[in-house]
Amino acid sequence: MTRTTRKWIVGLGLGPHDHGPLLFGKWLAEHGGDQLVGVHVLEEAHLQAALRYHHLPELEANAMNALRAVVEANGATASFAVVEVIEGGDAEETLTAAAAYRRCDGIIVGRHAGRDGHPVVRLGRIARRLLRATPTSLVIVPPDFDPTAVGKGPVVLACGLDEDGTGATEFARHFANQFGRPLELVHIAASPEQHSAQYAPAATLAKIRADSRAHAEDQLAQWAEVHRLEDATRVVRLGGTVDQLAEHARERDALMIVTGSRRLSGFERLFLASAGTELASHAVCPIVVIPPA
Repeated sequence: MTRTTRKWIVGLGLGPHDHGPLLFGKWLAEHGGDQLVGVHVLEEAHLQAALRYHHLPELEANAMNALRAVVEANGATASFAVVEVIEGGDAEETLTAAAAYRRCDGIIVGRHAGRDGHPVVRLGRIARRLLRATPTSLVIVPPDFDPTAVGKGPVVLACGLDEDGTGATEFARHFANQFGRPLELVHIAASPEQHSAQYAPAATLAKIRADSRAHAEDQLAQWAEVHRLEDATRVVRLGGTVDQLAEHARERDALMIVTGSRRLSGFERLFLASAGTELASHAVCPIVVIPPA
């Protein structure tokens, strides 16, 4: 029998705008039975100044008291099997190590930017580095996630038809079943008139779009058959991948977007943007990024 519940490391912050991951984790536990391990990382670089005036055990105790207060204030005490403070070098490495030690299925962290507005910094250091390197499933949650207004719509699976989407496909399938939501397969095809709008008549552009959409729909149907998802709703949109997926999730009031990760190298990141990274930066709902096998 396939296990449908999961065990998560939840990266917990102590600031007033750091509660998105905690509240989403609480929602998962209450509605799906998932297990939560809350972790607050005391990064060594941030401890140096305070250690001039306090001993480490005192700082750890103060952090633990603050952490428990945050969890209790959000009504999440019963949702967490464990809450702990861990001293470490970098938060992302410490969270990844904790996930491996606790045998968790993934990590939940927040991003810097809320669901509205256009701040310059959107992801933040920890989420950005985890997206680049973590070997486990990673959920990025807006800091202003509201469990009373969680999306009532489907689980959206972003389908890159030329990629190995097995991990993301299985996660999306089980997640949709676990929470009783429909699964929507969404493929974003390139908009061909971007290259011909300067010289092609409107009627020709309409035909190009129709042909492109029909071809993408055939490809998506074949992809769904290979992954045994023939019963899932299939949607093809034309345009930019990130903008179209984010807009679709907003229009459909999606619970979550699931996408795979290409794991770009450092050299590739100089020239290419990861769709998962861009989505995690902008989407109004939580995003789960599944690493390649």
